[in-house]
Amino acid sequence: MSDLQIDSSKAIEFIRNKGKDGDLLKLALMLGENSDTQDLLLEHLELQNSDGGIPFRMRIGSLSTIGPSITFFKDFLILDMKEEIKDYLYSVVNFLLMNQHEDGFFEEPQSIKNFEPSIWETPGTDPNRIYCTAIVINFLLGMGDDSYRDFLLKGIDYLSRNWRDDAGLKSYPHALWNAVPSFIAIKGEDDSISRRGLEMLQTFNLDNYPSSSLVWMIESFINAGLENHSFVTRLVNVLITRQTLDGKWESEDGEDFDATTTLTVLLVLKKLKYI
Repeated sequence: MSDLQIDSSKAIEFIRNKGKDGDLLKLALMLGENSDTQDLLLEHLELQNSDGGIPFRMRIGSLSTIGPSITFFKDFLILDMKEEIKDYLYSVVNFLLMNQHEDGFFEEPQSIKNFEPSIWETPGTDPNRIYCTAIVINFLLGMGDDSYRDFLLKGIDYLSRNWRDDAGLKSYPHALWNAVPSFIAIKGEDDSISRRGLEMLQTFNLDNYPSSSLVWMIESFINAGLENHSFVTRLVNVLITRQTLDGKWESEDGEDFDATTTLTVLLVLKKLKYI
């Protein structure tokens, strides 16, 4: 437990003033404010498409895509709401599994190219396949359902084939911090990739990473059942120092997303019993 102080009241006030509807809903769920929460939750979940995915850029009726699907549901895993929204979660999992290829990797559907995707969302490249596979595997681990194990092993095998001890995964740093706890959870701490990957994570200069990245790293370890890992403690200690005078934690995506990042930090800190 860190001796550093967290001003949760200021953070809550910031979210209430700046947060979007989804942020306010999850804040209410975190705080146990049950008045009208169930109706608001069901209304929030209406964004899910009939195939189980969440639409591109979270625009109602748009193409279902992997990144938004994970972003939309990951906070509910941290909130321990798997039972309350199990039908929605199993629906999104089915969507994710439909997008696993024979070689084991996951990637966004080809038709996303018609919607001006970002560089890291565009299918067809090894870095993007590695990144997408890493985030899906980690999310599936957070579901805690052994019935997905064959899909997980297939994905881990794909990542293993794309691993180099001298360079890690040929992808974005996000892929590494999603993959490493997943390898530890599935293959064990003594696995060579688990050990080498953790060594690489521990060389990260955390000062170079925004709060939104630090809390994502922590989430990845929580999903893998490694919330007590020493690297998590290190991340939390750095993250706590990042709270600004007005109560927020800043997002790499700009101030419009600061409330969402602040909420995610609170969810994680509550999960880890820091608040």
